[in-house]
Amino acid sequence: NGTGKSTLLNLISGDLAPDSGFVEIGETIKIGYFSQQIRGLDDSKRVINFLQEVADNAQTSSGESISVVNLLEQFLFPRTTHGTLIEKLSGGEKKRLYLLKILLERPNVLLLDEPTNDLDIATLTVLEHFLQNFAGPVITVSHDRYFLDKVASKIIAFEEDGVVTYFGNYTDYLDEKKFLQEKA
Repeated sequence: NGTGKSTLLNLISGDLAPDSGFVEIGETIKIGYFSQQIRGLDDSKRVINFLQEVADNAQTSSGESISVVNLLEQFLFPRTTHGTLIEKLSGGEKKRLYLLKILLERPNVLLLDEPTNDLDIATLTVLEHFLQNFAGPVITVSHDRYFLDKVASKIIAFEEDGVVTYFGNYTDYLDEKKFLQEKA
């Protein structure tokens, strides 16, 4: 905690300007940023109308088109909830809707800041499945070891000695760290 992980995401997303140096983002990069604070939900709108303002359809990783209605159902919003006002949703449902909005914007890079906070098991499963099929890079800040084991292939650890890169998931990181400590 307090080592700058969320600050790094805010720098990459452009929400924070660097004190020195610069952040250069390629022209073809479209960032989707799932921050810890839910942003941009209009409580006076209905769930389906809110998403249809972003896009009528989404594309799967294989390039197939999927309707907002089907995407809502895939993210655990039954048809009976599509006309619900956003203000009536629970906190977890709002986080799910916030994630869907970001995904409908078709980013090719995802920044996720503590994405598992306040999500139920079913939503976590949907998120994990989506991330495993996401074609672009995903940079995730998380303290959820189980989640990192499911979705990470590289760990960039902010440690006392500085920033260290490990290839593999979180368990691989712990194993490598233990091996290096025993070797020293």
